[in-house]
Amino acid sequence: MYDIIGDIHGRADELEALLLKLGYQRQGTVYKHPERKAIVVGDFIDGKGQHRKTVDICRSMVEQESALAVMGNHEFNAICYSIPDGTGDYLRHHNEKNIRDHAEFIAEFPFGSHIPGL
Repeated sequence: MYDIIGDIHGRADELEALLLKLGYQRQGTVYKHPERKAIVVGDFIDGKGQHRKTVDICRSMVEQESALAVMGNHEFNAICYSIPDGTGDYLRHHNEKNIRDHAEFIAEFPFGSHIPGL
């Protein structure tokens, strides 16, 4: 059986509370359920403030096989925001709206950041 979780948007504390409510238990650095697995269906980022913690929770669950993850449009947009298009721009333009959309995530993961394991 699976638990479907979506639209976390950087709210790691709320994600942890939800996992506990669903019966997941923290075992070291990972949340595990004795019978079920979570499927996290995108939009991990671009919201209020705990992007690194959110990514760490989801990533450790995937690595320990207590979750599966699917990239959402916010992750796709962030990737495109960081890739030059070869013409001096980026695949996702750095206009005011997009700068505002990604500001909190970029504050935690500045351009050129090393993400362990990637």
